[in-house]
Amino acid sequence: MRLSAALALLTLAGPAFAGELDARVAAQLSQARASVLTAARAEGIELPRDFLAWIEGDPLLAKSVYACRKDALPVLLNLRALELDLGTKVVRREYTQLALAFALQDSYAGRSTEAGGWNDADKTIAPYLVDVTPRKPLVLTIPADERQPVDTKDKRRILDRDDHIINFLEDHVPIEVERPVQELPPLEYDDRGVAKPRSAAKKTVVRESRGLVAADVIASAALQSEFNAYMAAKGHPEVRIECGDRMVHWMSKQAIEDKDLRQRIAAAHELFRAAYKAKGRMPAQRDAAPSAAESMAWFVRNDRAAVTEAERTGRKRERFPLTAPWPLLLMLVADDQPLREREDIWLKLREQGEFRTYGEYIDGIAQQFDMQSARRLAPFAYDYGSIQMMWKDGGVCGTMGNIGARTWRIAGSPAATAGQPGHCALVVMTHDPKTGLYACQGEQYATGGDEVTTVHAGWNYDDVGGRRPMVYHQSIAWAVNHDLPALVDALVLRRMWDAHTAEVRAKEAPQWMREAVTLNPYALVLMEGLIKDAADARTLIEVYDAFAEGLERAQLLEAQPLYVSTVRDMVHARIFALPTPATEEERVLLLQALERQGCTHAQLLARCWKEAGGDEGFTAHCRSAVESYLASPARHQSKRESERFLTRLKAWEKSAGGGTRKRAWASALLELFASQEQLTIKGKASADPCVEYLSKLAGR
Repeated sequence: MRLSAALALLTLAGPAFAGELDARVAAQLSQARASVLTAARAEGIELPRDFLAWIEGDPLLAKSVYACRKDALPVLLNLRALELDLGTKVVRREYTQLALAFALQDSYAGRSTEAGGWNDADKTIAPYLVDVTPRKPLVLTIPADERQPVDTKDKRRILDRDDHIINFLEDHVPIEVERPVQELPPLEYDDRGVAKPRSAAKKTVVRESRGLVAADVIASAALQSEFNAYMAAKGHPEVRIECGDRMVHWMSKQAIEDKDLRQRIAAAHELFRAAYKAKGRMPAQRDAAPSAAESMAWFVRNDRAAVTEAERTGRKRERFPLTAPWPLLLMLVADDQPLREREDIWLKLREQGEFRTYGEYIDGIAQQFDMQSARRLAPFAYDYGSIQMMWKDGGVCGTMGNIGARTWRIAGSPAATAGQPGHCALVVMTHDPKTGLYACQGEQYATGGDEVTTVHAGWNYDDVGGRRPMVYHQSIAWAVNHDLPALVDALVLRRMWDAHTAEVRAKEAPQWMREAVTLNPYALVLMEGLIKDAADARTLIEVYDAFAEGLERAQLLEAQPLYVSTVRDMVHARIFALPTPATEEERVLLLQALERQGCTHAQLLARCWKEAGGDEGFTAHCRSAVESYLASPARHQSKRESERFLTRLKAWEKSAGGGTRKRAWASALLELFASQEQLTIKGKASADPCVEYLSKLAGR
């Protein structure tokens, strides 16, 4: 049955609702299909009848191909190109959802990273230039290491500067080095995804003899002097490096503040790196990103391979199913890591059970890419940007998040880095084989939970893209769990909604919200469009009421609190962006509605308080909020409570007026803190930051 009994209670049109909705979706699909095929013919493209018949024989597939993008021709052509490269068995029968994910994701090609796309502008092609001409099937080939070591002692030619640099390093007597080895215990996370404090690493020091590398010279004043003399003797007196002694070395963690010193070290790094590249000791550049077909073929090959015991032990969970619905796979197929880099990590997982989602944390020097690179410069099979180089050089949270997200994607799980205040974490799509349910969960959280997390993967479910908060991506998993066909219908309806006139969108948003929440209560991609197009505060209040009623009747109101508050806050942010209601009565009604809906938009509330009750009413509401804050037990349980309230105070300040009025407002609130100026959290007393803030405003 398409709609659950609980959801069916929501419809105002009775049992006819589902039929009417299906008819509207079918009409949109028919129109979209005709538009796509017309566009194809205009480009001189004729697609095989059996290919089109296959798509149109499956309503869910047809909607996904023709009606989930405003311009769906790239989706259709990408899907056909994958079929040509990988065969009908793979695309039509075995991995259709994965192929759909690649086709839809690649339809966003051409967007810059600023617009939220995954592909750099120089990697894109015009969408209508997708090659759909018949060709031989793709043969998956993992590129080899393309470095070609140059004979730097070749007597048939005159040796150049870089020959001599390499010869100095490779002919030097081996050196004795101490290499600290740290064994970090694995990260563990609490229910919010925040990493728990872990025990200290086990540290040992290993002494070893090895050949000289560039980083050793950069670290040693004595070796620099020896190098300078060598180069002068070889006819290159202009080549001199002066990097100090152990200013940057293999285990450096401190940033270099001396600008002149940093410039000298950076110049030395460029000198040695250029020699390594020119003489085939490092790649000339990073390997090229694979095509969609190559990437899909690689994932399919891995998925078909039996799970080894090492792999099972290493990843500690079942493989993510590559037959999962395509909306869940977009993070995975966006991966553009070169195949050689992926293969190296994949084989280590398969053969050794190595599954490293974290690397070496190196503190301040990680903020200086040239210094970080100089500290461990040596011959290497991979270029900068690779996960292998991240493992070698280390980094801070951005590197750790990238290592984790890339490793998960290599292992076949959709994943992406994610931003938190002052921190970079990661998110992973998961699947519970027992329940069949999917989830989007966070890892390496540090400064909060899902509520402060923004995923870096493009939100490629509308025609805009871009980055969105964690709850958006979680809503995709929840929507799939609830009803996949309904989610796809919601995507189709979003395109239908966007195609309506502004007048229609402004008027019909509440009714569409009722239909959206009835169709799939987690169809955030549709709901976001309805909210952004509502044109007045009264309509928006109705929009949120329709949403909340729907969840309550479906018994989902408490299922995902962050999801509910996200929709509410989205509505209230839109109200704040609109002009104030014209009459006093409307302003009072708006304030009452906002309070009923549990509004937390501090600036909107402050504006309404002032408009409905003047300065006295504004101050009275602020005083009431302070009293509630002081009475809350949470105030003495975590600093987050005082930090959240301080944020609200700062927002209210913008409506307090200036000069004398602001001082009077701050003084009135400050009086309420008498004898409660301090916080006591876990037995430790500290000043309440709200008191400090208000004292400053009050001139005390």
